[in-house]
Amino acid sequence: PPGTLLMMSRAAKGLRHVVMIGVKESTSNEQIVAVKEGLAALKDTCGILEFEFGTDLKLPSGQSHPAGKNRTCTWYADFPSVEAYEAYAAHPEHVKVINDLIKPIMEPGSRAAIQYER
Repeated sequence: PPGTLLMMSRAAKGLRHVVMIGVKESTSNEQIVAVKEGLAALKDTCGILEFEFGTDLKLPSGQSHPAGKNRTCTWYADFPSVEAYEAYAAHPEHVKVINDLIKPIMEPGSRAAIQYER
């Protein structure tokens, strides 16, 4: 079934949540740093085991790719279980980061996300 193929030989251990967004042209570096810091602050309150935030290098190949331009930011967070991820998704602090820091700078329609077993 879809979603069950693991491309690693080790046993699944939890869940990984990956998100990519594009940002509006008017977005400042300070706003992107605020998103990074806001997401990082969720680690201890939202059950995140590990996480990483990155910004696109804006390489020519990524800006002119035939399938479309690269997104600006990516975030992944690892959780011990589906239940832990679902609790994070609904957590008021997570929702606050989305509403206060991410939505104001996000290019509409640019979010892509996936959750998969690790």
